[in-house]
Amino acid sequence: MPSQRLVLSAVFSTSMGVGLIFGFQPPLIALILSRLGYSSFAIGAVTAASLIAVILCGPFYPRIIVRLGLKRCIASGILFAAVILLLMPLWPSAPFWLALRFIAGCALGLVWIASEIWLNSASGTESRGAVMGVYGTVFSIGIVAGPILLEFTGTRGVKPFAIGAACMILTLLPLGLLRRVTSAAQEFMPLRDLSGALRAAPIVMLAALVAGLVESADLTLLPLFGLHSGLDERAALLLVAVFMAGNVVLQVPIGLLADRYGRKTLLAACAMASCIGPLLLQRCLGTPLLLWPLLFIWGGTLYAFYSQGVALLGEKFAVENLPSANTLFVMVYCLGGVIGPSTGGIAMDLWPNRGLPILLSGAALLMLGGLALNRLVRRRG
Repeated sequence: MPSQRLVLSAVFSTSMGVGLIFGFQPPLIALILSRLGYSSFAIGAVTAASLIAVILCGPFYPRIIVRLGLKRCIASGILFAAVILLLMPLWPSAPFWLALRFIAGCALGLVWIASEIWLNSASGTESRGAVMGVYGTVFSIGIVAGPILLEFTGTRGVKPFAIGAACMILTLLPLGLLRRVTSAAQEFMPLRDLSGALRAAPIVMLAALVAGLVESADLTLLPLFGLHSGLDERAALLLVAVFMAGNVVLQVPIGLLADRYGRKTLLAACAMASCIGPLLLQRCLGTPLLLWPLLFIWGGTLYAFYSQGVALLGEKFAVENLPSANTLFVMVYCLGGVIGPSTGGIAMDLWPNRGLPILLSGAALLMLGGLALNRLVRRRG
């Protein structure tokens, strides 16, 4: 049997591959479709298609994971998504890409959920926050690598799609070293029986919703926000790269602090930072010495909603129920991801300079309010 360290390394590597396509595709799609004359709303809809796919396929993932196993689900999902990426330059248009993003989303959702089940099963209670912090870091490295990769490949022709697909496939190499793998969770509670999870773990699901909304809106629309504010294409892509760099550096420290001081305390601090950050964005755009630290801290605290939400999920649900609970968590996250680019696109169309920052700040404020309400209810209880 493979050691815990080897299993975690393999899952971290494939998580980086999923992060790569999450960071690579949205800005690539946004810039290409923008050149073709599509609106911000249309671009947001194309980006949201993969998340809609995860929501619709969610009830089927636990059964597929039981039948195929964690390793096969992850490997086949990454390979399938890479093939879809290679098909995109054949017909650059919103309708065609909408369909391809939906199909790719079905595969990536399977990889996503299988990876988190594996990590939660392989990590102990005391180190879960740190493991999820590392997971957030490697996932963020993949996302950061996306815009950086576009710096070298450009956004025209087949080249960016081909190189992006090759990089995704390379992240599967450590998984190939795992010869025999058995899942720690073989029994699955039907997803419909977990409808009470919204009542049992409301903060966990709220963290998923807010994380999905804000992250997807940022990755898709932050480059367009930069372009609308007068930045060139390279500088607009750099906004996303610096934003995601905060994820890479801050997730492990946040995870260690969450293990020590409590995940909800850390989530409250991160929600406060993520509420203030967007409101300062417009004023700092012309001053790099203020802009880059702002994006760095804001990006790092924002992703803690997701990484520590997954860690809370592992605390709330037993191992045998994690597949279905994790599926529900990801479905709620994807629901936020569908809302984010679409409403963010509308906000930018109606209010170009302030619509997106206000939406992002309001979502973080919702998380902060939910944490405060939860604490008040627990005190009265």
